[in-house]
Amino acid sequence: MQNLQSLQEKFKSMLLLTDADIGPLLEGDFKTLLAQNREAAIRVGIAYGSCLIALLIFLGLFSVFGALMKIILTLMIFGLLGGVAFLAGEENMLKATKYPAFSYFLIFIFGAMTWAMISDISSMGSFLSKSFAFIIVAGLGAGAYTIRTKASEKGFTPIQLTIVGLILSSFLLSFQAACVQFSVDRDIAMAQRISEARRARDAEVMRMSQASSKACTTPEECQKMNTKKNSYYADHEEAAQEACERTVAKEITSRFEWTVSPRDYKFTSYQVDVLKDEILLMGDRAQLISSDGTKAPITYSCRYNTKTKKTSATVQKK
Repeated sequence: MQNLQSLQEKFKSMLLLTDADIGPLLEGDFKTLLAQNREAAIRVGIAYGSCLIALLIFLGLFSVFGALMKIILTLMIFGLLGGVAFLAGEENMLKATKYPAFSYFLIFIFGAMTWAMISDISSMGSFLSKSFAFIIVAGLGAGAYTIRTKASEKGFTPIQLTIVGLILSSFLLSFQAACVQFSVDRDIAMAQRISEARRARDAEVMRMSQASSKACTTPEECQKMNTKKNSYYADHEEAAQEACERTVAKEITSRFEWTVSPRDYKFTSYQVDVLKDEILLMGDRAQLISSDGTKAPITYSCRYNTKTKKTSATVQKK
């Protein structure tokens, strides 16, 4: 009883409440509290609002941070909560969670945090990650249901078990969301390295193509080198454009669309190597279409041999 009175005195001191205000507050009867002491009800509302703002700040930072910062933020928040619980004392915490004013609010706070973590995992994670999140929530729920009788014998209420389950689920799911973020960051970094390597290969191929303008050694090579490249391209432009358009379309295995009309050329620039009888066409007038309708622009190039009529194409995202 002394601890209970001490707990009530702390709330009265923090929120400047009277003896008549503490009863409606602990029972969650805010209508009565507002009727008998408007200023006290406003202070209580500010206290609740501050906790909600802290929750929104945590969720906002968690959504934009990387994997490591997510883990650090989770440890900081739950470490702070653990410190507050330690200072308040186990007995005081158990008594406080028996009052609707605190128990329902804690259920809301940690329920919202759990739901936010599940939402993050569902939006970024794989099927395995989603399944593991379900196992965590279902396992904690089943565990609480299993020990409810023994917990009741020791004085724990179902609401207290619910609070403990939500705290554990939000903590564990926060770590899982950080692991999912780590996997996403790793995939993005790998895709960037592959894209950079591909661009480096294309640049090297282009450099080698340009370096092929060596001195002619035969009359045929000299005649080719003296051919104006623009005129050479103009003679083969239509055939090269049509052949390369078909080749690029076959190279793109997923759904895509051209961004210009069917009659327009799909390539916007070219390079000519008359010695190799090759024309290199380049363009970006197409975009991939994902399953959810999102469109991503792409670039592509195609080599066309004017003698053999053979083509080869490469496609990459911008």
